[in-house]
Amino acid sequence: MSEHRFDWYAEAFEPKDGFGIRPGENPVGLTEEENTMYYEAQSEAACQAVLRIRDERRAREAKEREQQAWAGTRAGQLLKQLGDSFAAYRECIEQDPRLQEKALAYDEMNQKIFDRMKTNMDRAHSSPRCRFEKANGTACRAPKVRGKKYCHMHLMLEEARPERISLPGLGDANAIQAAIAKGAQALVDGKLEQKQASILGYYLQLALSNVSRLDFEEERESQKIG
Repeated sequence: MSEHRFDWYAEAFEPKDGFGIRPGENPVGLTEEENTMYYEAQSEAACQAVLRIRDERRAREAKEREQQAWAGTRAGQLLKQLGDSFAAYRECIEQDPRLQEKALAYDEMNQKIFDRMKTNMDRAHSSPRCRFEKANGTACRAPKVRGKKYCHMHLMLEEARPERISLPGLGDANAIQAAIAKGAQALVDGKLEQKQASILGYYLQLALSNVSRLDFEEERESQKIG
């Protein structure tokens, strides 16, 4: 593939996340390793897969930057103080339960705030967990929404995904043609993203080119004879 493949279509390949080009990235946001993978890709689907790797990495790095910056903000520092104070006070109460009676007598308002926080935390820790599986294979541990299988965040992400479409089996030319029509209609109806439609089109093209060379019936008959 040409080393200048991005020259005329840079805007089409640029990341749309708004993070800007970061140090170590080329004009379309690819690292040296990702750029090599892109040039070595042998299909449109493989190229799109590299761009998805880029987008996921950039999103992960942006989250890490925000997390590091949060610790230096006033809100972040106050929240850490709150967590540290809550844990320290809970330990005091556990070591000497009589302190809770004194706190109710001398600082009832703050003791009730602590009790409410502790009750909510205990309830959250004992509630059913979100069943969303992350990219690294670990499960989300946030409490799930009642009556649902995901937490609030992953439920919103799931609902925001384009509607799934079911395709017929691709064992003959008629079925492939029906799948092409269904994919095209899904794109028009907004049920399929343009990137997904491009990948689907690639695989349907492969299926169409291979269908004339395949004969599953003959293979099954050979297995019976053997």
